[in-house]
Amino acid sequence: MDSIGVIILMIIIGVVIVVLKYARSARKRRNHVKSIQSKRSRITTQSSPKRVYAPTKNKARTKDLEWIKNEIMENEENVLRLSMGYKFNIPKGHRYDLFSAIKVTRESRKTIKVVATLTKIIPSYLDIRPTNSYYGATRDAFSVIDLNRNFKFYSTAPDMWREIFTNSHIKDLLQHNASFIQHYYLRGEYMEAIVNYDRAIITVLSITQLMHEGLKQLFGVLDSYEIEKLVCYNCKDPFDPLEEECDKCGSSRPRCIVCLLDLYPSDLERDVVTTPCCGVYGHKDHIITWLKQDPRCPNCHKNLSHWLGQLQIY
Repeated sequence: MDSIGVIILMIIIGVVIVVLKYARSARKRRNHVKSIQSKRSRITTQSSPKRVYAPTKNKARTKDLEWIKNEIMENEENVLRLSMGYKFNIPKGHRYDLFSAIKVTRESRKTIKVVATLTKIIPSYLDIRPTNSYYGATRDAFSVIDLNRNFKFYSTAPDMWREIFTNSHIKDLLQHNASFIQHYYLRGEYMEAIVNYDRAIITVLSITQLMHEGLKQLFGVLDSYEIEKLVCYNCKDPFDPLEEECDKCGSSRPRCIVCLLDLYPSDLERDVVTTPCCGVYGHKDHIITWLKQDPRCPNCHKNLSHWLGQLQIY
């Protein structure tokens, strides 16, 4: 074999060695990638029970709302344990002393009700509902920039509340909790909210405090406003806003069966009707709206299509 043949042979051998080294390196890289993927898969598999367990643990924790007792009031003397929640009497100097009393109860597996009496008086009512809610007051509806996608707003003083909602902290709290707040209502010295996540309880209390601070900046002292008190429609005695039944006669809280807002004495004189079947109360326009969609009573489900015509005439 001449020198040229030897050179060619050496080149071929070199190429083969390089190819073999590259193939071995590629195989190692593939094996390394597979090993990493396998480890990640095992980690994910091992972590899954923890992610599943966390919500389960959270649900167990919120079932009796034990954590809210520690969050709001550690002093047992000011806490009344209820069958499905707690009632807190708030002393002066407490971080939630805008409220004189707060009551938190679990209404169902998914909903928690928060009601409170305020030490200050709010000059105009505010009703906030999710955008997907159908029934509610329409004549007092107003819009709030950046929040209309998530909520509907109702009040007789929209300009005042629009000014309050310029507070970016209030907007952020509402936006971040839009999927957890089912209803928020503020009137006079009474606040009520329905939430479907326990941590949203603190959110609605904080929102109320921020709104009060905004109102105080607009009006100064808020104690001088006269407000209409809730009264039992049956015996005419004052109605405890934290309770669902009259202390004197045991009658149910005066509320519209459709929008679930409280009915005050002035409402009774203007636009409240009583269903002829079971005697529940409701705003006239709300009952009409309901019966146009469903002719059955929202309470006892008896057909009221004949009554709808009478309501629309008178």
